[in-house]
Amino acid sequence: MRSLSAKLAASELFEALKEDEAYRIHSQFESGCNLSLPPFLCFIGNKNEALVPYGILLDKEDLPVLLKQAASSSCFRWNEKERTLYSDSIRLCLKNTRKYSSFIQKRDYPIDGEGLSMFERLIDWNLPTGFGESIGSFLITEKKEVEELYQAFSKPKEEAEKMIKRWIGRGRGLTPSGDDVLMGLLYMDRICPILEIPFLQSLKALIEHQYTTDISGHYYHCALEGYFNYVLMELLDALIQKNSPKMKMCIDRIKMIGSTSGCDMLLGMAAGVNFIKGEANI
Repeated sequence: MRSLSAKLAASELFEALKEDEAYRIHSQFESGCNLSLPPFLCFIGNKNEALVPYGILLDKEDLPVLLKQAASSSCFRWNEKERTLYSDSIRLCLKNTRKYSSFIQKRDYPIDGEGLSMFERLIDWNLPTGFGESIGSFLITEKKEVEELYQAFSKPKEEAEKMIKRWIGRGRGLTPSGDDVLMGLLYMDRICPILEIPFLQSLKALIEHQYTTDISGHYYHCALEGYFNYVLMELLDALIQKNSPKMKMCIDRIKMIGSTSGCDMLLGMAAGVNFIKGEANI
């Protein structure tokens, strides 16, 4: 049986894993595979060194071994004493693995208009989105729809739900573009609360009724609990510090996520910034 050691693992994953419970392989890619931990997914692999919620980062040279063995395995189990995920053909040891946390506490952080404007200036508004147009173009041509989404932030539950249904699961791919936009808004809400409880309750109910893909559902559940891609934690620090080089580096890494997922998320974040500045008359 082959044995591997993980490079890094998300701290929240250790709380979710249960002794000897079977975790089926949900999906497999060139960069790794997902284990099913309902309502979450555990990504094991290495995609541009990204640190994702409930994830396990491997060294790139270990990827071929994982993928080959995972292809012949139906599931993994957890051995708590040995801190090891194992299948019939491979063992993944997490005993001495360093942990990371991508949890963001929801509150008003000391981010001012200067930091938000710096973020806007650093976005490439010509970046293509999954909607078939650039970030800048979408915000102009779909201004009415975006403003109606803003209004839904504070609407009663039924009205909020109608608007969310226009975005959730909208588009193609493992994480549809509409989901990525809402993920960007959930991030902005985490660091500068803009979404009221009925909106969040409606979104959670739709996710639980599987209005979108499993992978989007996983990231929604993570975001609603405060867990994001680690680069978004670094972006938060850059926004607070008004650190332009670090902010640009974070934006460059975000836009590398998926085919257009990162750009769609930046679209949602830009829409959130626009709403925050409008509310504060900045």
